Amino acid sequence: MKVYRLIAIIFLFAFSVMSAKDADKLSISYEIQPYYDLKLFRLSVTLEFKGDSSGETRIIIPNEYGGQKQFDGIKNLRATSSNTYIVDTNIKNEKIIKYSPNTFVRLEYQVEEIRNDDIELGNHYQTVIRKGTIHFLGETFFILPDWGDEKEFSFKLIWKNIPSNWSLANSFGVNQKTQEFKTQLWKLRYSIFAGGDFRISKKTSGNNSVFVAIKGKYKFNDNQFLDFTETIIRNERTFWNDFNYPFFLVTVLPINGTGDQAGTGRFNSFALFIDQSRDIDFRLKRVLAHETFHNWIGASMPTSPPEQLVYWFLEGFTDYYARLILLRSKQITFDEYLNDVNSVLEKYAKNPFRYEKNERLVKDFWSDSDLQRIPYFRGDLFAHNLNAAIIKYSGGKKNLDDFMRDLLNRCKTQNMTISNGTLSALIRYFAGETILSDIMRTLNQGYSIKMNPDALGPCVELTYDTSRRFWLIGEEYEIYSYKLREGSSDKKCLEWFNVK
Repeated sequence: MKVYRLIAIIFLFAFSVMSAKDADKLSISYEIQPYYDLKLFRLSVTLEFKGDSSGETRIIIPNEYGGQKQFDGIKNLRATSSNTYIVDTNIKNEKIIKYSPNTFVRLEYQVEEIRNDDIELGNHYQTVIRKGTIHFLGETFFILPDWGDEKEFSFKLIWKNIPSNWSLANSFGVNQKTQEFKTQLWKLRYSIFAGGDFRISKKTSGNNSVFVAIKGKYKFNDNQFLDFTETIIRNERTFWNDFNYPFFLVTVLPINGTGDQAGTGRFNSFALFIDQSRDIDFRLKRVLAHETFHNWIGASMPTSPPEQLVYWFLEGFTDYYARLILLRSKQITFDEYLNDVNSVLEKYAKNPFRYEKNERLVKDFWSDSDLQRIPYFRGDLFAHNLNAAIIKYSGGKKNLDDFMRDLLNRCKTQNMTISNGTLSALIRYFAGETILSDIMRTLNQGYSIKMNPDALGPCVELTYDTSRRFWLIGEEYEIYSYKLREGSSDKKCLEWFNVK
């Protein structure tokens, strides 16, 4: 008996040692502090992690995001741990770190703002690093070991020598100068960090808290924006029946440009960039509802590469549900819904890339703004047609909501990834071959989308007009639109969209 106990003790000791070693290997720490010079302000970063037995680790240096470059903002990278060397590779933003096996590796670098002009569309994703304000996305700031996006790590973030009057907010917490959390590498990259003269406010619903961190003055006040944000997020959580997001942050940063806006959904967060003349109008409501919906379409639904091939689903279906969530939460009227759908139909009809095959997006998505809009338009219109097809195919027992929730469940329980193949199989299951054939003909052969006359319900009818572009050589095309049938009531129209 004593022998068995001794063996058990030895086993437990060995296991604890291995666990400690594993914990070391799975931990990454960053210490971030201001760096002041006569003519510049930077953030100084110390990165530390446990090296493995190979004595080599590849690191990824921030390069660009959304077509906006950041590589030149990373300065003075150097190794400060003993026997550690940085080796160049043939890829500009990747390097090899060589070190003594199984030792801690320490690197230091600085990050500075590289824009020479004001913050505006076209440079808004680049880091903002100024004496009174910092704002950046994870992939534009953090140098990361190339250890695979899906593995979970223990992270420690230390904000050192931060001015006492600064607010701090990021995708993992608010006003915490030391943060420890476990998450996957992609979630750190897919995060937001803000500090300085941001005004932070909070609203709680049940066990879920929403924070907004706002810089600048707008036509709306902070409480109005917070109330609207919490309403949208609560309705989206309810749609998915998913309340595993107890924390959510929205940052608001002013940009130059009359009426301009942009936004990007991140892990547990959303970054909004808007001109200070803006109010909480339809456009702002739509972008916020769209980007927060990406917490599910996108963050909770992994895609098979190349991702551009399913942008029609990731972006277009998100556009569809952003508008629908706004309608269901009574943040817009049915007239606003209808006018926006008609606007999409007109823009789609006039877009010069409407006959392009889906594969064109893989290489050229960022090359032209008109091309970038095509998957948004296609997916939005596909979603309306698919919803009507599912309702008809199921005899009124199901709609697109059921399709979406089933898709999310499969991604979570069956490790399914989003691709045109997996989406096709589920479309066929929910709606049959006809609608699937229509969608694939558009994607694969560039056919124009034919709208279902009943796609917006029984109280709306489809009409079209012929217009001409005033080019040197004109082009005729049909512009479809929906209008209310005579005698239709708001209640009848809203029933189709499950507005309660």
